[in-house]
Amino acid sequence: MKKNTIILLVVILLSIFLGCAARHANLDRNEKIYKAQKNIIVFPFRNAYYKGRELVGVGTALSSTFVNEVIGTGRECRLVETEEFRETKAVDINQACKYTKQQGADVAIIGIVNEWIDGATQWSGKVDVVGVSIYAYDPETCSLITSATGREQGQWLTFINAPATRFYKTLSQDLIAEMFE
Repeated sequence: MKKNTIILLVVILLSIFLGCAARHANLDRNEKIYKAQKNIIVFPFRNAYYKGRELVGVGTALSSTFVNEVIGTGRECRLVETEEFRETKAVDINQACKYTKQQGADVAIIGIVNEWIDGATQWSGKVDVVGVSIYAYDPETCSLITSATGREQGQWLTFINAPATRFYKTLSQDLIAEMFE
């Protein structure tokens, strides 16, 4: 009886600590960026908002990580760093396509950080969450090639004191796996 109680307690604790974390990325459109499309331009992802406040820095940090992960696939990829295209402004798709075409790139990628909650402390009771939507456009026609959404959340109880930025790399990898051939 005592052994069964201990096993049940261990199972419950493991499900609390491990069962609450989740990560996923979904392809929203059944198309992918071809292997031949090797030159990618990424525009700074639009910042998230939390309780009416813009969380400055979130969009650029996530888009920088995304760029590094795309480079890891063997493609050329760079982040646009101009006054015209900033994380604090919505990207005009036509302007982004025009800029991408002028740069001789094959694909323009625009993103929006939809969700951001940073519990940032152990046992805070807040779950860390990052959610992003990414759109890839053909600069010649300015038509949507593909899009994907991704979301990662931590656990209700955590033993680490780490910000939600810890999800950037894994979330970027999952989105790239969905969007690229």
